Amino acid sequence: MDSNPPLKIQGCLGDVTLEQDHVCLKGWVTSIAGEPIEGFKLIIGDQEITQFKLENNLPSPDVYQLFPTLPNSNQARFLIHIPLEVIAPEQFNHLVQLIPLVNGEEGEILFNLLESSLPVPEKEDRLGVGGSFKFVACDFLGHFINKAQLKPHESILDAGCGVGRIAYSLAYYLDDTARYEGFDIVEKWINWNQSVIHQHRPNFNFQWANIYNKRYNTEGTIKVENYSFPYADEQFDFVFLTSVFTHLYANAVQNYLKEIYRVLKPGGRCLCTLFLLNEESEALIKSGKSSQNLIHEIEDSFCSDLEIPEASMGHRETSVMQWVEALDFTVSAKYYGLWCGRTPGTSYQDMLILKKPK
Repeated sequence: MDSNPPLKIQGCLGDVTLEQDHVCLKGWVTSIAGEPIEGFKLIIGDQEITQFKLENNLPSPDVYQLFPTLPNSNQARFLIHIPLEVIAPEQFNHLVQLIPLVNGEEGEILFNLLESSLPVPEKEDRLGVGGSFKFVACDFLGHFINKAQLKPHESILDAGCGVGRIAYSLAYYLDDTARYEGFDIVEKWINWNQSVIHQHRPNFNFQWANIYNKRYNTEGTIKVENYSFPYADEQFDFVFLTSVFTHLYANAVQNYLKEIYRVLKPGGRCLCTLFLLNEESEALIKSGKSSQNLIHEIEDSFCSDLEIPEASMGHRETSVMQWVEALDFTVSAKYYGLWCGRTPGTSYQDMLILKKPK
């Protein structure tokens, strides 16, 4: 981990829109420690923008409703207006980085895209991976960089890549020396990824894994608990799984963790999201505050739907920690999510960052 990590920030850069004579940025942000946000450093593509109008600390009752215990959540919204003439034309179709400033120090980066031209999948497929396609793509890019120190040149494995939602933002961040590999069990999505994202970024490659899943691939011939990732040992600097362990039984999670450890280089990192059952989340489920009613225990896992258990699955936190530690992973960070009704939370699902010893 970095010796001087960025200050902890909660927020998002929700909209970047091109108006008649300016670009408008909308979002909200607050410091976890409650310190005031003094301003922002703004970068579009590789150009730092210093000329913009900022409206900060605007009323945000919607944010307060979601995060009533988060400091200053009732006045966390901002508006930024950038004159069109100060943005170099070649910076369009690039990432926007918005860096909050607190006491003269830089906080965690918020990301979005300015006039992105890379096509997106059809609505049906976007909804198939949860919707909010570009927003989630940029939100997770922020987690990768702020929390797992992802660099533009690294080799990356997207285990359960879906229809390229996270690959979408990575296509704007990774450079041509990087390597991206992704696999998924939905063949249609892999075909779209190869025909669209791979065509735009040839160093992005996608493979179909014909794994059986009662929800996503009923014709699959491979048992997920026996699946071997189609990559050699110690290939990747960074492996991530977004909403994959939330659809796997315990034995499959353990198999994936072993495979992740195998394909990571020494010192490599893994970011994964999941539903962790512990004293707090179980109490919130019992009180009816959780969006995931994970009450049915099946094979050391918990589900909300006995007809299709794989639709949503959680695991005991103590068990997950045992599986991780048995592989000699280090848990370098743990972030609890909003799924069970807790507030505040870093993201919707819980998040772990694991590190393989050097």
